[in-house]
Amino acid sequence: MRKILKRHLIIAGSLLSIFAGCSKGDHNFVISTPSPYISNLDLRKLYKGSDVTLTTEITRSATVVAGQVTSDHSGKNLPDGLLFIQNSRMVSATIDSLRGMAINIGAAAANYVPGDSVHIKLEGGVLKRVNGILQITGIPAANVQRVATGIKVIMTPVSTLTMLAKPENFEGLFGVVYNANFEPNIGVERIEGVKTLNEGSGDMQMNINSTALFKTELLPYSANVRGIVIPSATTGIPQIWPRIKADFMATSIVVDPTIPLGPNPAIITGYFADPESTDANHEYIQLMATQDLDFRQKPFSLITTNNAGASTPTGFPVNGWATGGLRTYKFNITKGTVAKGTFFYVGGYKLIGGLNSTDISQANWVVSKLYNDFDGDDGIGEKTANLLANSGNPAGIAIFATKTVDLNTVPSDVVFYAGTGGSVYDPVTRVGYAICDNDYYKRYNGTTFQPFYRQGNNTGKVAANPEASQFTYLGGVYDVATKTWPVKRLQKTIAVPKTAALAVIQEMAGATKITN
Repeated sequence: MRKILKRHLIIAGSLLSIFAGCSKGDHNFVISTPSPYISNLDLRKLYKGSDVTLTTEITRSATVVAGQVTSDHSGKNLPDGLLFIQNSRMVSATIDSLRGMAINIGAAAANYVPGDSVHIKLEGGVLKRVNGILQITGIPAANVQRVATGIKVIMTPVSTLTMLAKPENFEGLFGVVYNANFEPNIGVERIEGVKTLNEGSGDMQMNINSTALFKTELLPYSANVRGIVIPSATTGIPQIWPRIKADFMATSIVVDPTIPLGPNPAIITGYFADPESTDANHEYIQLMATQDLDFRQKPFSLITTNNAGASTPTGFPVNGWATGGLRTYKFNITKGTVAKGTFFYVGGYKLIGGLNSTDISQANWVVSKLYNDFDGDDGIGEKTANLLANSGNPAGIAIFATKTVDLNTVPSDVVFYAGTGGSVYDPVTRVGYAICDNDYYKRYNGTTFQPFYRQGNNTGKVAANPEASQFTYLGGVYDVATKTWPVKRLQKTIAVPKTAALAVIQEMAGATKITN
């Protein structure tokens, strides 16, 4: 009995030692020193619609926000007293945590310039909205310490689609709107005031105060606009506020409206038809102008066709490119300018390789539309997840030098790719997809009129089925003087990594040349 009791005591003692060891380990794990720094991402989450006094309890012991200064008060177009900073928090490689914040430190805000790195003591400050702007008030200038200078400032591309979808993510950030299109009274209208712009995906606003030193600049047709994203004090709508004159750079060209359009004023140079992860809103088409174009003066349209077996309406396309449904989808191009020999783009999000890939909004996007969420223009096309087909049946793209398209409207350029089946052309009723004279199609074979794809000898295609994550570029040489293709376009593809830069596809598509 004594042996049994002794054995139990030994076992109990061992267990107590184990538990004591675990307890000691857990105790050591829990004890740690909280970081004194808090990110703008976490600061902004503290605001729930009413003022928040920043105490160590609320900030979980954080007392300092560190960030890069983005405000520049030398142009006198930013709200007085506000120091704008931005920072990010290490969350995940796929999570965007870059956020902006305004700190009200009074006149001392003008002492800091973009690229300064600062540490700001927050305790006792109040997080609140003043004139629509979320900011931290009650911070004395002495609480700001400049710790470095000359830091490269991160600039965030801004589009209407992304900004209005998540305005909280953009407020206070230093952003850039590429190819912002305005509707100015040329030569007369100044940039002062609240101006509406459109960068291809929708309308947004730019604010130039009456105090701005550059308010008398003339408003061009288009510009690249940099600045701080700040909500309107009256409507709460996000606006971009240029800081200095250099933040507003005109990009438009002046096109003589008396110069007529040639038969092929725009040509198709490539497309991205099968992005990795999802096709919805991530496909796009690349084109080139063969003469200077101003789409306000002379609107264009682009239409795609998907002839997969499940696409409706079934049967032959009785209205050709204007058939609609899931067979054709239309984009109207009514804004922007394109210089001769340069690229422009039509499609969904301005991303090079699909979801979570590099932003390429610096390219000339004349239309950026979420085709998976909205029907095509003028009632042509239902919203679709697959704009550029990758089935076994023919798919195509056509660019028109007009918004008015019917069965017989002749495109500026047209290409077909993928298979050879499907209901594309009916030789009995003679309905189908209109073609133009280019390197693959001819409207006349001798004296025989053959205006539709797969009619007569119009059976060529530029490419096979698209491959996943491959950009299709077409090459070829177009002679502007003769309106012919001395060198025919031939399909080549290039893998598009998610981190690729725009130059990757522009260099490849650069194989497409125009000659005078």
